[in-house]
Order: sequence, then structure tokens, then C-alpha cells
Amino acid sequence: MKQLLYLLLVLLVVPARAQEDCRVKPEDMKALIARFNPYFSDHRWDDPSHTEMARMGKDRLLIITQDGCKRHHIVFNLFIAPETVQLADSFWVNEGVAMLRQVFWEDPLYQSFGPEFEVQFAEKLREYGLNRQMNFPIGTRNFLCEVGWEADKGGVVRIEMISFIFRERIEVRPQSGGVTPAQDDGWKQP
Repeated sequence: MKQLLYLLLVLLVVPARAQEDCRVKPEDMKALIARFNPYFSDHRWDDPSHTEMARMGKDRLLIITQDGCKRHHIVFNLFIAPETVQLADSFWVNEGVAMLRQVFWEDPLYQSFGPEFEVQFAEKLREYGLNRQMNFPIGTRNFLCEVGWEADKGGVVRIEMISFIFRERIEVRPQSGGVTPAQDDGWKQP
């Protein structure tokens, strides 16, 4: 009977693992904060856990974790000391926006979603307020955000960025002097 249960368990688990199509590989997960980024101190990257930690001044600690398979999950947790917190919506919006701008310092990736994120984050925070989760999509990314505050513990700005990873790779051909009409797959001779 025990052997039959073990066989049944193996038959159920093995096909499920064989069908798993992970597009995010552990070796693809790298530290997001550039080595000489001037906005952070005490920067550390732990490769096995894909966790990054850095200080944004004496009152702010940022912890970034990454995980994924078909989607790449990046979770930003910015912890703010109680004496620094201001309870105005503009304070929380500025903290979230400044954190992402500083993490993606000199990285053009932020320009693809940043301006829209900043508008959506401010609008959703005004609508939902503190200690409630909010989400919104931008392109192929989805953002799950929550701004939490407790008088004795301080505040936390939590932003989870979920990027869907496509199976196909898109190749961008050079615009100037690149492909002749005959080499262009979409070109049809008149």
C-alpha cells in the first residue's frame, strides 16, 4: 500500500514539474542598484536569496527581493523611521517615487514605466489611503503597492513590480543604414 501511494505521488508530481516553463533564470537576477550609485550606502547583494539591502540615509532602509518563473517579481520595501514620517499623502508619494528613481539611477528602463507609475501611484494612494493594498497595470508590468504606517514602528512603502516574461525575444533592427528593403521580412516588391 505504501509503495502504491509513493508511485501515485511520483506520477502526479513529475509531469507537473516537466511542464513548468520558467523564463526567469536565477542567473538573470542581478542587483538593481548600481555599484557606485551615490544615493545608497551599506549596499549588499546576496546572490543565493536574490536579496539586496541598502541605506537611503540614517532613517531609511531599503530591502529588495527578486523571484520568478513566468513572471519576474521585484519587491521593494522601504522602511522609514517613526520620527521621520509625515502623514500627508505627498510625503508617501515622494518617498515611493524617489526610491524608484534612485534605484534605477542612470538606468533607461525606468523611463519605460516611470512617468506613468508616478501618476498612477499618486492617484491610487489618494483613493485608497494608508494600510490598504492597491494595484495597477502599466504595459506588461503590474504594480502591487501598499503604504503602511504604525506610530511605534514607523512607515513602509512596499512596491511589487511584476513583469510578464515573453517566450519570444524581440529583435530590434537598427533604424539608420541598417536593413535594405530586400532583407526586410515585411517588404514586398511593387
